[in-house]
Amino acid sequence: MKLQADIATFTRRWHALEKSLGPKGGLVIDFDLAPRDLAAADLPPYAGREDALDVLTELQAQVELAEGLHNRCFLAHHLAGSEAYLRALLGERAPFSAYLQATMGIAPWQSDPRDIEARREALQAELSRLRIPWGPDGYAAMRARLGRTDLQGFEAELRDHAQGLVAQVRARVPAAPAPTYRIEVVEEDAYWANWIDGSVEEGVTLKVNRHPRIEYVQSSPLQLAAHEIAGHAVHVGCLRASATVDPCTLALAVHACEAFQMEGLAQAMIHYLHPEGLPKEVALLERYRDYASDVLNDAQLRVEAGEPIDLVCADAIAASPLTKALSIRSSLRDRSRDPLFRTYIPVYAPARHTFLRALELSPEARDAFLAAVLTGLWTPGQIDRLLEGEDPAVVRAS
Repeated sequence: MKLQADIATFTRRWHALEKSLGPKGGLVIDFDLAPRDLAAADLPPYAGREDALDVLTELQAQVELAEGLHNRCFLAHHLAGSEAYLRALLGERAPFSAYLQATMGIAPWQSDPRDIEARREALQAELSRLRIPWGPDGYAAMRARLGRTDLQGFEAELRDHAQGLVAQVRARVPAAPAPTYRIEVVEEDAYWANWIDGSVEEGVTLKVNRHPRIEYVQSSPLQLAAHEIAGHAVHVGCLRASATVDPCTLALAVHACEAFQMEGLAQAMIHYLHPEGLPKEVALLERYRDYASDVLNDAQLRVEAGEPIDLVCADAIAASPLTKALSIRSSLRDRSRDPLFRTYIPVYAPARHTFLRALELSPEARDAFLAAVLTGLWTPGQIDRLLEGEDPAVVRAS
């Protein structure tokens, strides 16, 4: 279809433009998996962002009228996310709620204070049994007990865990291909400990970040194998093989609603594959990470509401004393400054809570949901409908 080719061409030319801008450019394509017969990989960049916005606006109008799309709702939301992000790169600063709705298709999510307090008390009790205090001294105690600074053998452990976890995914979803990937060690001042991306030509690459703001724990190889390989790498392999995905959407982005699905699925995968429960210390680390993620999410909402950054940081550090203060300060800084991180990082907490709802389903229903989200691209609203048990074909067509 010509529209599919036009959208793929737009995405590649916009991506080329942002790459030409160096550190002032934005990230457009994360996984570059769209078929090359739609648009060549080396198309020239647009002359400027204004030109890209004009083309995008016309494409959005065409999608509203087009026939033969696999999932019109998803494609429309994806392009709406591109428009909002492109406008932000041009200097527009929309209110946070409107920006998050336009890019990710969700409203800002805030945790229940009573739930946060209950989880904090449970964590304090469990950590106390391990002689890890909840306070300024707890960080060093936790690092001594559960931390990992030596990455010797890290890659081999990760690959070993990944092999077993991927086999479990494929037992539940036989159509899922076994992923191939390479691991690269980097040192980058960014919020992420690991970043996975790829292209048709270069395959999938998992970056392991050794920057001082990043911390690893003893169970990191298992957690990363579940999130990055059994989650992301298997997912993109399934999407490439899927017959129900619009090809132009395979130029996957992190500024649009597919990020909600991809991060929710990746975070939940370790729980889907260990329904009997995780090893005790891994489960503890997962609970603390999820709790700290929710604390940071709430802190960003306060910053967006105009509260003083120093007070918000102090409260977040006090509420998450086992997280490095540098990491908390840097994360809030990045979310405030960068148009991508402003919208992308806030999907982690609500996406995790959404996808963990699948644990309440029967094993058969959970596997059906897993197959649907691995082999298709969905908006957050469509994912809610899949969790309710609706037929994926009906959800896709409506």
